[in-house]
Parts: sequence; C-alpha cells; structure tokens
Amino acid sequence: MAWYDGVADSNFDVDCEGQRHTICWSNGEVVLTHHPDVQAEKTLVALGGRKPRCLEIFELWELAVSDGGFIEEWAPWYEADHQRRWWLKTALERLRSEGVQDFLFDLSRERAVRMGEVVTTLPHEFLDRAMATVVDAGDRRGWDFAPAISRHLSEATKLRARRSFVRALSHQRPAIPNPALLPFVCHVDLSRESAVEGQIAGRDSRIEIRLHPRWLSEVWARGLAVHSGRFTVSISEEARNVSLTQVEWVETNKRFEPRLTRTQL
Repeated sequence: MAWYDGVADSNFDVDCEGQRHTICWSNGEVVLTHHPDVQAEKTLVALGGRKPRCLEIFELWELAVSDGGFIEEWAPWYEADHQRRWWLKTALERLRSEGVQDFLFDLSRERAVRMGEVVTTLPHEFLDRAMATVVDAGDRRGWDFAPAISRHLSEATKLRARRSFVRALSHQRPAIPNPALLPFVCHVDLSRESAVEGQIAGRDSRIEIRLHPRWLSEVWARGLAVHSGRFTVSISEEARNVSLTQVEWVETNKRFEPRLTRTQL
C-alpha cells in the first residue's frame, strides 16, 4: 500500500500564458491540468520555446523531492503561515541580490536559492506531500539521509506527534480539561519499534512515545495520525489487510494507562 493511497487530491491555480491554470497533486504525482504532456512541453522548451509557468512549478516539485532541502524550512511549521511566507520571499530576494542567507542555514547558497523558490511557490499542502515522498523514498533506501535532514525530520516528527496526541486525547476517555499541559516526550528512534509508556494520573501524569520518523509518511501524511479518536503509532499491511496500531487508555487503580491495540481499516 503506497503512502499516498487514499490521500485527498490538492490543487492550486497559477497565472500561466495569460490564463488561470490548475496544478494538481493526485495519487503521488503532480499533474498539469492544462499541460497534459509534460515531456512534450519540455521538448518545446529545449528547442527554444518559452517555458510555461506551470512547467516551472512542475520542475520545482521535481527539484523538491530530489533534493529534500526544503524540509529544514517546512519542519517547524505545522500549518501554512502567510506572514512567514511573505518574509521568506523578501529573504529570498535578499539572498539573490546581496548574498545574505537568513534561512535554510544547512544548505549552500545555491541550494538555498533553489529550495527558497520551492517553499515560496508551492502551497503548504504540497510541501507536506513532497516531504512524505522524500521520507518514503529515503526509507526504502535504508534511511540514507544526511545528518541535517535526519535532524529536521526528527523535530518534525516530535511536533506533529505532540499535536496529534493532544487532539486524540480530546476525543476519548479520560476526559482531560487541557491535554496540551500533560508532560509529553516523543523519542524518535530509527532502530526500535514504536511504543508508548506512562500514565494519566493528575499531577503524576507523564507520557513517553517512541516513533520511527517514517511515521511522517506512513501515518501523518495519510491523515491517520488520529483515527476514530485514537492516536496511531504505526500502520501495517498483511495479505492486503491494513491495520493501525493505536493507543487506547485503560483505567487501572484510579489512573489511565496506555495500551496498544489494532484497528482494521
């Protein structure tokens, strides 16, 4: 089961050749609605034709998933931040004109310019999907990411796991006035299985969770981090049967302890 199976399509419009054209992400691919034959478009450009804006954006997508450097900027932002994007456009122009690099510090200036174009052009939803594409490909290769990207993916996992865990607690027992205040630690581990430990017991509450960063593509990008009101730690497929490993809270001696259960999709 590919990570993008069941993930909703995403679209945005651009000004291209004097008209509004649609860029669509669907089933793991970017499709140019008004330019169905991308290879033919590239051939025309190679022969001296003008490059359509849609094709420029398509190439930015290809660059994003082949380079992955945009993840440094994407990782700490759970949602689109329009003020941040406005600042990035200004910073990108300053990098181009003055050589001052105020963002994407782990990249060379040349890569920062290219990835700056990516993060200021592609909508946040497209960056989410580009990240999942990068993570899935890297996981298939044996997680051969550079240390900097691994670090950013680790932080991205922690941020999104905490947000999702808090949201799950608001849906299920025990009823907690403000689950965001619970002591929560997420450990990102490449070598061990996902797990959850701790308890919900007033002032003695604590929660520790362990995830592989592939959780970003396998679970979070699919919209399954919270499913049926429960937090999902992993997903598995056996003989075409897809199941989620989720956290269920069980009451024991006036406290609630986590238990991992299987949920069939």
